[in-house]
Amino acid sequence: TMSGVETLVEMGFLRNRAEKAWLKMGDRGVQAAMEWLLEHNEDPDIDEPYQPPQGRTLTSENESSTSLDTQPSSQGDVAEAKPVLTEEEREERLKQIQEKIKQRRQESEAEEKKRQIEAEIQRRKSGQDISKIKADIQWKEAQKQAEARKREKREDMIARQRVKEQIAMDRAEKLAREEKEKQERMQASPGVSASNTATAATSVTSIKKEHTHARLQIRLPNGGTLVEKFSAKEQLSAVKLYIELNRKDGDVTPFMLITAFPKKRFTEEEMNMSLESLDLAPSAVLTVVNKVQ
Repeated sequence: TMSGVETLVEMGFLRNRAEKAWLKMGDRGVQAAMEWLLEHNEDPDIDEPYQPPQGRTLTSENESSTSLDTQPSSQGDVAEAKPVLTEEEREERLKQIQEKIKQRRQESEAEEKKRQIEAEIQRRKSGQDISKIKADIQWKEAQKQAEARKREKREDMIARQRVKEQIAMDRAEKLAREEKEKQERMQASPGVSASNTATAATSVTSIKKEHTHARLQIRLPNGGTLVEKFSAKEQLSAVKLYIELNRKDGDVTPFMLITAFPKKRFTEEEMNMSLESLDLAPSAVLTVVNKVQ
């Protein structure tokens, strides 16, 4: 007769697994051992060695006494051994086992699909969290740009005010020139006193007020600003050097300086002129413009 372990091997189970199942369930027969194998087929320790309880070994006597192929008689004597399984019977049993394995595989696939669905739900939730973070960043960036626009608006207002002051000064200088020309014409006529000439000269020079300092607000190409107070006697080249040493935008492109009100582009020759002579005192707004390469 075929032992229980050999029967399990014939059904398609690995020998080490068949022996392990038989040591665990051998006293219940091949069917119980087969069911144990089907139930524990996916266990991570299924192929690890098994230490059977004391007294249980894979002896021919033990196997023959518990195999499905033998059966004790009602008198307590050993019954006649059942005939060896035919090829058709083995194929039928193997078919049943394969069907059960297929069923277990389908159950495992269903569980795996469920885990994938749960993982996808978690991934989408994480994606929503990332979208929220991006939205917060975009909102903060919008706030930053709004603040920059407000700052530019304030700077433009200051620049316009300076333009108004410049226009008023130009008008005063024009009046002074006209007064001077008038005095010169009167000097050419008899009876004009030297005191009148001195008074006219004094009125001309008093129109233009001298300033000791120039407070400059410097706009960088990236939207940043620098604010610094210079002596009115300093050259514009000193301002350019200050920008090169203190800008934080990392831009090393050659640049030039311009003013928007009045619109003016400073030349290389004017870099050696004082801030006062360039009408940048007492305050002005300079814009840094990169030179075209």
